[in-house]
Amino acid sequence: MDKHNNEREDSEAKIRRAFFFLKEKSRTPEAFSKKEFKEFAKYPNPNNFDDYFSKKFKHLLEDAPNEEGKYLVSNIFRKYSKWEAFRRYYSQSSKIKADYVEEYYENLMIFEFFLPLTNEGDLRSSLDELFYLNTVKLALNRIPRDELLKVFPKNKNESNNEYMIRICNWISNRFGGYSIGTVRGRFRVDVLKTYAQEAVLKEKGYNYLVDETTAIVRFIFHIGNPIKKEIAFNVEQFEEKLNKYINEKKNNKEAIKIRYIFKNLFVRNILDLVNGEDEIWMLESGMRNCLYIWKNKLIQ
Repeated sequence: MDKHNNEREDSEAKIRRAFFFLKEKSRTPEAFSKKEFKEFAKYPNPNNFDDYFSKKFKHLLEDAPNEEGKYLVSNIFRKYSKWEAFRRYYSQSSKIKADYVEEYYENLMIFEFFLPLTNEGDLRSSLDELFYLNTVKLALNRIPRDELLKVFPKNKNESNNEYMIRICNWISNRFGGYSIGTVRGRFRVDVLKTYAQEAVLKEKGYNYLVDETTAIVRFIFHIGNPIKKEIAFNVEQFEEKLNKYINEKKNNKEAIKIRYIFKNLFVRNILDLVNGEDEIWMLESGMRNCLYIWKNKLIQ
């Protein structure tokens, strides 16, 4: 029984030594070797350390960029910088550090709607309908066919149903979702006035400055094919390349299609829903920077 307890204590001690080594090295910029780590941890069976190094410790490390064969403690160690968290991690069998391949797009389009927060519930419900094939088809049927054919020419011998399904698939591959955030702001509701003039307005029960919480509905679309990088962080991605404009014409055609479908499906849906607002703003950025403002004709 004493022998069993001693073995368990020794096992805990070597894990604690490994933890203290990583904890200390996470606070310094100096790189270290596997041999240094191994000697500090003092595993009774050296082969056990080698197994745990590849299965556990290496996921908490990264290669030192300027010293071959040496390591630095990765930022991911912060999740396990407390002994209890590290001990639980040591007992886990799953890998906690994912391997990533970077993809990035050089061309994108971003649409942002600025709407009073009171519209958020109805807006979310209405936009969610456009996640379904039935309602997307219905929205497409509202577009004049001759106009739609200019943007999406019909293929030879393509039936009407096949044509609509093709456009729906095109939409499905590009419109995956949206995000909603909120910002608070203060606005002036009349021409520039003096303090005295504002006081007169307040006496009459009118506000000169109003606070309003605005919902920002954001849509992001990428254009063209991604550029893939096996190494996620390198200087090459920041270098200007002469061939980046080779596909400019093709990308512009894609952007026109996205803009057209977005305005006919999403913008029309939003304008129908928030009908009655004085103004509705939408900012487009990315390939083109443009501010759209839809003004209520009854207010003008």
